[in-house]
Amino acid sequence: MTPHQAAPQVPVLHVGWMPRAVAALARAGARVTCAVAPRDAAAARASDTVARTVVVPDPAGAQHVLAGLAREGLPLHSFTAVCSVLEYCIVPAQILDDLRRDGTGGGSRALRMLAMRDKALQKALVREAGLPVADCTVTEHPETTEVPPAAPRTVLKPLDGGGAKNTFLITGPDSLRAAVAALRADGAGPWLREEYIPGTEYQVDGIVRDGRLLVLSVSRYVQNLIEVHDGGVVAHIVLPPARHPVLYTATRALTSAALKALGYRDGPFHLEMFRDGDRLVFGECAARVGGGRTDEVVRLAFGADLRDEWARIVLGRPSVLTREPAHREGALFAGMNLPAPPGTVRRVPTREQVLARPGVVHAGIEVAPGDLMPDITVASHLRAGLAIVRGATEAETEERVKDLAHWFHTHTQCAPTTPTGAPPPGSSTRYEASPTRLVTQGSSPTAPVPGAAR
Repeated sequence: MTPHQAAPQVPVLHVGWMPRAVAALARAGARVTCAVAPRDAAAARASDTVARTVVVPDPAGAQHVLAGLAREGLPLHSFTAVCSVLEYCIVPAQILDDLRRDGTGGGSRALRMLAMRDKALQKALVREAGLPVADCTVTEHPETTEVPPAAPRTVLKPLDGGGAKNTFLITGPDSLRAAVAALRADGAGPWLREEYIPGTEYQVDGIVRDGRLLVLSVSRYVQNLIEVHDGGVVAHIVLPPARHPVLYTATRALTSAALKALGYRDGPFHLEMFRDGDRLVFGECAARVGGGRTDEVVRLAFGADLRDEWARIVLGRPSVLTREPAHREGALFAGMNLPAPPGTVRRVPTREQVLARPGVVHAGIEVAPGDLMPDITVASHLRAGLAIVRGATEAETEERVKDLAHWFHTHTQCAPTTPTGAPPPGSSTRYEASPTRLVTQGSSPTAPVPGAAR
């Protein structure tokens, strides 16, 4: 009897693709599941020594492997061993095997937290809870996406991206080709292909403790975030609950149900949703404080410090809040990015000059002469600085945001930095007559449309 025949077949997870190692496991009697990068997926699937293939963006990342297993319905405890012989996969494999051994692999906080990062897993859980959310599928081949008019408009994006980077609205064959080229240039996939959701985009920030909402702030984006690819202003205005009672009631219900579905009971959250007529549609949710100066905007609007509350949760201390904080009367606050053209910075307004603009209560400049300014149309986290603007009404606050964006951009000078002396990609940037948005010639591979899902 050979060793292969004598050994009992046991389920083993091998992290990464190494044909000789997998073959050895199979000869020893293992039923091998391989977590592999997209470039190795075809070879793994064609191998008669692999029982199942799980495709992940990077098998050297433990969270990528965990997320891939969760998407496939394969809990860690279903394996007898997790292993690897690949240099960059050995440590992640050991971390995963430790989770499996200590019995937490099936329901640990780390595993539950995956739902706060992996968009496919997150939306599946929200959908199972009966909440409105975009239909989506994971794809290794974005080029197979159907395009209008054969199919509804579709969004292509990374599984765990952020800031609208590499998030593309597919409106036809040209936009699909450009989006696929950009996605493949940035990473190997897999990607998320999801339904386009129309409507106005909102961000919801707060704190949940013991499954109860302790702080809830609803902001309207001045422009939907995907419009950053067309030079849209990145800004959000916190809405007072007293002026938007119906919106807050509906948002509270959606947020509470979504967090419950995701198993997230304690910590800060940053949720995005779309308002399509009278319907709120879940976008996505992160287990963190919102970007930019969301923390300070919420503090000014509600008097609640999201980061202090997070720290008290980490240390197991009670909240300093005895009840849900009320919105400050008589003022609205908006957080915003300060935009600038790409290139080497030659001149940029000072913090004092920004603070002197109408309604500005906070300003931070993040670039200086000599720095390289990136193309801000690539993602919503790219900026020259941050500001918080105050207004008496929603309309006044929005007008001040747009005016400040226009003023700052026109008072920032950047020089081209390419070897030929030509402007870098996306640097032919100008403002239209209306300062609502930047217009960057040739920088966006798609035609962004208001309301596109992120």
